[in-house]
Order: sequence, then C-alpha cells, then structure tokens
Amino acid sequence: MIPTAPFLPPPVDDRPPTSANTAEARALSLISAMERLMALYQEETALLKKRDIKAMLALVERKHLLTKSYDDAVRIISLDLVGLRGLDAELKTRLKSVADVFHRESLENATALRAAAAVAQSVVNIMVNAINKQRNQENGYVAKHGAARPAGYRRGGIPPMAVNQCL
Repeated sequence: MIPTAPFLPPPVDDRPPTSANTAEARALSLISAMERLMALYQEETALLKKRDIKAMLALVERKHLLTKSYDDAVRIISLDLVGLRGLDAELKTRLKSVADVFHRESLENATALRAAAAVAQSVVNIMVNAINKQRNQENGYVAKHGAARPAGYRRGGIPPMAVNQCL
C-alpha cells in the first residue's frame, strides 16, 4: 500500500533560524500582545462607561496576564535591536501603526480609570465628611470656620466653661 499525501510528514526545515526570522517572530509577537491588550483596554473603558464593576473585576486577572505578556514581548524585542532594524518595511510600518493605536487606546483607558478613581475618591470624601459632621453634632460640638465649638456657643452668648485645674 502506498502512503497518500495526508499521511506524509511535513517537510522538515533543517536550517537554523536566522536573525531576520527571529526578529520577525518577535515583532509579530509584540504586535499580537499589543492587539490583545488594546482589545482589553477597549472592553474595560466600555465597562467603565457602563459602570459595571462586577465585570471589571473579572478583567483584572486577564489584564495582569496580558500586561505581563506585553512587557515580556517588549523586553525580548529590545534585546535584538539589530534584528529589529533589519525588518522589512511593511512589518516596520505595521508595527509603528499598531504601536500608535496602542498608545492612544492606553491613554484613553488611563484617563477613564483616573476619572473613575477621582469620582470614587470624591464620594468617599463626601461620606467621611458627613460622618465626621454627624459625630461632632452628636458630641455637642459643631465645626464652624475650622474651629470646633460647643453647640450653643455664639458671640455674645454663653462663654465656654473654664475648669480650674489647680487645687
């Protein structure tokens, strides 16, 4: 019986990888990492606008892994600057255009995250101030112009009591 084409093993390339092949693979790896991270940034920004906190929390682990993948790709490609310079013009152009879009998406995502953090911080500050004000009123003191005074104290009213600590 003669083996047919589907059962033949693929041809083996015994040549060692050249610098151009590995640099191209590294560039494609970096492009892939940027594209995956950009998609996650877009998803996260959309969830921020929807204020879907539960879905955002689910993205945290994925974002960590994709960021680590991107950092590794950048670190690896930066080790082979000679191979990076030797890439063909089409791949260099694609790498540059993806990097530009990636930069814009990451800035948009960072801006949205900063805005959400600022809103959350202002809500926390409002709540803390309201709690402190309530506590001061319960203790008989109110803060007016930065000075805590007894609740009934006004100019011309009853002066605060002084305690003589000398016996």
